[in-house]
Amino acid sequence: MTDPTSLGIGQVGLGSITGAHREGYRLYGQPVVAGFDPNPEARARFAAEEPAAAVYDTLDGLLADPRVGVVDVATPHHRDTRLPVVEQIAAAGTPMLIQKPLAYSYTDALEMVSAVERSGVPAMVNQNMCFVPGSLRLIDALMKDRVVGEPSFAEVTVRYVFDLPDHPWFGKDDRWWTGALTVHHFGLLQLLFGPPETVYAVTGRDESQPGVTIDGYGHLLLRYPNGMNVAIISTGTYYGTDRVPHGNEKIWVQGPDGLVDWRPEEGLTRSRRTDSGFDVSRVEWDRDRRWFPDAFGLTMAHFRQALAAGETPLCAIHDNLYVSALIEAAYLSSVENRVVPLAEIMGDRWNPTYGTGWSHGFTKWAPPAVVGVQA
Repeated sequence: MTDPTSLGIGQVGLGSITGAHREGYRLYGQPVVAGFDPNPEARARFAAEEPAAAVYDTLDGLLADPRVGVVDVATPHHRDTRLPVVEQIAAAGTPMLIQKPLAYSYTDALEMVSAVERSGVPAMVNQNMCFVPGSLRLIDALMKDRVVGEPSFAEVTVRYVFDLPDHPWFGKDDRWWTGALTVHHFGLLQLLFGPPETVYAVTGRDESQPGVTIDGYGHLLLRYPNGMNVAIISTGTYYGTDRVPHGNEKIWVQGPDGLVDWRPEEGLTRSRRTDSGFDVSRVEWDRDRRWFPDAFGLTMAHFRQALAAGETPLCAIHDNLYVSALIEAAYLSSVENRVVPLAEIMGDRWNPTYGTGWSHGFTKWAPPAVVGVQA
């Protein structure tokens, strides 16, 4: 058992998203003790925000800091920037939380998983949708309370405009929407239902959207080993009147004992058939607790608790390899217009009896109370 107070957080990569990370960490009492970025301007911003933390201009310096017990890896997902960092942290034996997506390609993801496995160091992927306060209520309903029984069908809907023409690589990489946006939902689905057996996907772009030069939407049908099906409607190209933005997507899950309608910021509704019709009940939560910044603080709190308990975290890096395989299968399916089995992507890594991500991680953790003030 590790003393959790010894697990100070060292941030590697100090770009804009890490400000939201730190805000969430302050909110839930997760201590940032050090930061590193090769960019001096990023280091200066971090130093101004975290005057009590050490600032390093080398990764070696941060890893040598005895206060750093866990590293928050927020470097870009590109192989040339992320893989050497993951390898160096793993070689140092320091646990790490890696910003999602782990990688856009299965090959790149497998390299990082292999480096982590060789070192034996604990690593978790920051699939923060799984730790949104509203998501925790959905997970409780489906996994603990089993309110729908064994799920048989689910649908995810995301439908809005996402276009950043001035961003240097958002929407400009070889892959974009399915790998960078829908990966949030893949992570939650992995936790709830495990890996699908097959994937059929259609991806594309809106030619009139200036900031996205590659896929701006991706619609998928996932079929699972137990017969369950999941449909995903996900687009950043929709400018009509019925928008469903990321952060408040629609998800519904059906099983023999009922149906759950859920949105991260709008509560959860359970509907059940009865002899006289339908019975409907609601679960609400504090509307002040949202994705940004709460999910970042709760993700790190989960990881630090798992490390302190000597347990495997939810969304562990080897578990997240199935998410990377799903991304790879989706793009291959779209290009070749066919159903792609995950076994084709994963080879001997594929386990048809793997089950849910929930069954492979630390489920007895306790989300901490809010202790800080939101900016």
